[in-house]
Amino acid sequence: MHEVTFRLSGTGGFAAITDEFDATIALWCNDHADLLRVRGSPDDVDRICDRVDEIAGVDDALVAGDRAVVVTTDCVRGTDEPTVDAHLADSGCVLLPPLRYEAGTRCCRVLALSADRLTALYRSLQDAFDVTVAEKRALDPDVDGVAAESPLGLDRVLPSLTKRQQQVFTLAVERGYYQSPRETSMAAIAETVGIDRRTAEDHRRRAEAKLFDAVVAYYRRD
Repeated sequence: MHEVTFRLSGTGGFAAITDEFDATIALWCNDHADLLRVRGSPDDVDRICDRVDEIAGVDDALVAGDRAVVVTTDCVRGTDEPTVDAHLADSGCVLLPPLRYEAGTRCCRVLALSADRLTALYRSLQDAFDVTVAEKRALDPDVDGVAAESPLGLDRVLPSLTKRQQQVFTLAVERGYYQSPRETSMAAIAETVGIDRRTAEDHRRRAEAKLFDAVVAYYRRD
């Protein structure tokens, strides 16, 4: 079993954004829309979101410093760039989310159960893209856990939040604190929880920081 990351050059708007702003974008596709994890200069994050809006639309966004989590209006596969889906299907390989965009390229992490399938995929991609192999490793199913359970399970990604952090953050999401315009305030959330506003804000910020760091660690891992 093999895991390989292919780097594709010149593959559409999201890749161009990372080149223009020296940013990184991680993308999880949901057919009807995409979830993006953006990281760039604090001065550029809003402009990056504007560029994403031009390509796939922005349905909702959470911006904090040099990071943003964005839900697009449309799936990028139907709006901006050539996909690798047909190449994967023909070779019998599978894509492991997220797609990563960095330095003007699209990085696709792929799982192949045999070397010949991987070779077939590489040759197919060469016919359609400027492609290089960024990373490659052999996997042991017993050690890496791919055969036993999904390597993408949320238990491997989500950080541990305290009970109060979970409570405050969940209420903030459910009551529209992250909507634009906001549909509630931290004062109202604090009153519901039974704590003061500053304490509620501290719990929310700590929860956000943990979630951001966990996502970054996920798509930057070896």
